[in-house]
Amino acid sequence: MRISGIMIVLLILIIAAVSGCLSGSEPKTTALNKTSGADSSDTKVNSEAGVTITAVYLGSNAFDVKLDTHSGSLDYDMAKLSYVRDSKGNIIKPDSWDGGIGGHHFGGTLKFPKFDDSAGFDLVIQDVAGVKERVLKW
Repeated sequence: MRISGIMIVLLILIIAAVSGCLSGSEPKTTALNKTSGADSSDTKVNSEAGVTITAVYLGSNAFDVKLDTHSGSLDYDMAKLSYVRDSKGNIIKPDSWDGGIGGHHFGGTLKFPKFDDSAGFDLVIQDVAGVKERVLKW
């Protein structure tokens, strides 16, 4: 009788745990998305070769770009390494980069001349940490 009572309690606990996991509640929005004013579909991340690049499309042909690493220094000029490839394959070079250069963590805003963002596009960042090309797709 005692073993069957324990088994019933365990079964109830398992059912409660599983039903909580399957409740369908969404996780909270990350701080990155809240501060950018963009939703999660506007945020893209690439992590390769020990460097994480996070880009948030701000609209108006501008991106908030952050680079992070835990080893070495990130000495990159994003205006020289980045471009947008529009849905027709056109390459658009940036007008400006207002962020820093160097350190373990840096970021800034990458601004481009007007391009059509309605049909999808890629932000391409070249030659960071030995990775020839990182493509972030919207």
